[in-house]
Amino acid sequence: MDIEGERHEGKFILFDVTSTAPGQKRKRILDAMRGLAIILMVIDHALSALESIGLNNDIVEYSRLTFTRFSMPLFMVASGIVWGLYGLKFRRWIEVFALAVLLNAMMRLLWPDFNFPEILMVWALLAMAWKLIVRYPIITMIIGYTQMMYWQISWQGFQPGELAIFLGAGVILSKFSLDWIWRERRTTKFLEPLALVGRYPLTIYGGHLALLALLVAAANNQLTSLI
Repeated sequence: MDIEGERHEGKFILFDVTSTAPGQKRKRILDAMRGLAIILMVIDHALSALESIGLNNDIVEYSRLTFTRFSMPLFMVASGIVWGLYGLKFRRWIEVFALAVLLNAMMRLLWPDFNFPEILMVWALLAMAWKLIVRYPIITMIIGYTQMMYWQISWQGFQPGELAIFLGAGVILSKFSLDWIWRERRTTKFLEPLALVGRYPLTIYGGHLALLALLVAAANNQLTSLI
């Protein structure tokens, strides 16, 4: 969902997040944040799938209302940090937007109970204003809170203001060094596997949603009607 780059002789060079920028190590702490967010999001969506096929219980409901809810803030804070450091490459935005359109169409067809629009589409819409968000992060957070509280949009998915709050927070955090987190031995052993997962955010996100949508449709006997 994000990109990386490096500064060289006053110029700003952008690189895709899935490749290593020349002369610069991957920002593994950001990968670890995305990795943890992906794991929590997969768990949350799997629990949501159980609800959609009638296997709901108190454990499922409690889990979805507590720890799995941290996935969205982690994703948005990581995006805000990357925007603050490197900006957003237009090609990357096109890739995310195209995947969001495809996923939303698939979810409406196979898993209509799922949040619409899903979070990737909301992110893509907000990303069109990433330069303003980077320049005015605090104002972005204020506007986001106001929208979330008083100007809510009638849809199932996250309110744009919810995402804007954490994107702005991420931009602010980009002004500070997070390298000390990785240098700690105790945290490095924990963060390394998370960083591995976080290197492929779009692939894992799109893949697990497509798989869950097919499973939900099959369990609800929707696939036969579509065929």
